[in-house]
Amino acid sequence: MTSNLAMFVFIAWRNIWRYPIRSLLTVFALAGGLIIVILYSVLLEGMTRQMVTYATDMSTGHLQLHRRAFIDDQDLYATLPWSYLNAAETALPAASVAPRLYAAGLASAQASSTGVLIKAVDAAREPRATRLLDSVRSGTAELGPASDSTDGLPRANVVVGTQLAKNLKLQVDSELILVTQAADGSIGNGLFRVAAILKPVDTAFDRTGVLMSIDTYQSLMSLDSGFHELAVKTPDAENLGTGQALLQQTLERLAREQPLDELGGAAVVRNWREINPTISDMLKLSQSMVVVIGFIVVSLASLGMLNTMLMAVHERTHEFGILLAIGMKSRWLMVMVLIESFLLALISAAIGAALGTWLGRYLQTHGIDFSGTMPDGYDWAGMSFEPVMRGYLDPGHVVNACLIMTLVAMLSSLLPSWRTVRLKPAEVMR
Repeated sequence: MTSNLAMFVFIAWRNIWRYPIRSLLTVFALAGGLIIVILYSVLLEGMTRQMVTYATDMSTGHLQLHRRAFIDDQDLYATLPWSYLNAAETALPAASVAPRLYAAGLASAQASSTGVLIKAVDAAREPRATRLLDSVRSGTAELGPASDSTDGLPRANVVVGTQLAKNLKLQVDSELILVTQAADGSIGNGLFRVAAILKPVDTAFDRTGVLMSIDTYQSLMSLDSGFHELAVKTPDAENLGTGQALLQQTLERLAREQPLDELGGAAVVRNWREINPTISDMLKLSQSMVVVIGFIVVSLASLGMLNTMLMAVHERTHEFGILLAIGMKSRWLMVMVLIESFLLALISAAIGAALGTWLGRYLQTHGIDFSGTMPDGYDWAGMSFEPVMRGYLDPGHVVNACLIMTLVAMLSSLLPSWRTVRLKPAEVMR
């Protein structure tokens, strides 16, 4: 059995190169399709990883704490006591936490004004939880008191979004006036100095975002009872279930010891997938898209295999008839044709995997630079990305692409190989 199989492999290899141009065209078609599939998976995997990074490291964090009323209506009064921050640190000692507060207001600069979203952060804790304060285009992300204005009025430093700076014609050291409804019902207002302008991070925040310190926020809004949001960065971003459950249990225990008012609702812990369900769905869809697109591309390329094997069987029909006449079983003819197809697929997989891996590593290292036409990066799914699109080469994707290509190529050769089973020696030898 083994000797027969070795003989058929040898014969199949010789038969492949009886018509080298046709065989090479088939190999190049299959290898080209495999390269396209690998590059598609590399770019898609790189984009999804960038998306996860921007969804977590840039501003959201891995977990977030809110009260239900703040999630539903952005209720200004739906704050969590500061004791919850200490409890979160105790429950997850390896995690980094960062409190935030939010408010809506009106920003004015020179003769322009627009509605803004005010976001207050802890300048000491925020860099440990996210990279928001590191994403600065110009200036320095200094939050807190600033030097007095030329008229002797007190000022505080703020950081503004990219598009907001363009709309209000703001630069570093520009003055910005904020007016808002304070928590005690009074009109909160203040004069601020633009300390820095952020890079594009989030499309909504880029258009309306104003970043300030928590102390400045408390003075502006007359609100020091707690915080609206707590961002949590865990050591293991892939396994968030345990940390989320532990944190939720801690909050429930605190709620029993220190009951919260009913209007604000209960404290809720959500992971980044629950906070950004659109992105989570896209990540799941992208994994299926690699298989579907890969199958389609390889199937089209496998038409060349089908044509090659059909021609090979047709041209050697007389030879097959002779082999059947001298006693060879038809199933061995089918095996020989399948071996030829397998060898062609194997050569194509080797060439396609080698070139696809090389190109994938290049995209992972250098990426595709769009900075010449899109210096601010590009938007996708409501998120801003760097102008360099980098891929990510996953060896598992390369192996899967090779398996899909080999499987489809073998399926396409079933029809030509089946024709050998139906051959009748008396008819083909006439």
